[in-house]
Amino acid sequence: MKKSQDEKAWFLGINKFFILHYYSENMKAIIAMFNLKSKVDILWEYVRNVKGIREDDLAWSEFERLFQKKYLLER
Repeated sequence: MKKSQDEKAWFLGINKFFILHYYSENMKAIIAMFNLKSKVDILWEYVRNVKGIREDDLAWSEFERLFQKKYLLER
């Protein structure tokens, strides 16, 4: 399966946004989750529920790892 260009573009864009703005690691994860769209938002909701992820406890590095594993890594 090929990497989705939409997901890759979104991920690069959110990383650029975080370069310009200083947020805590948790706030970065919350902002990223809030900005997910369409099927990625639906799939993330599933991942969040299955893994029992709470937004208040999620750091950006963990969100980034889960997002890349689910949406950006070649299978």
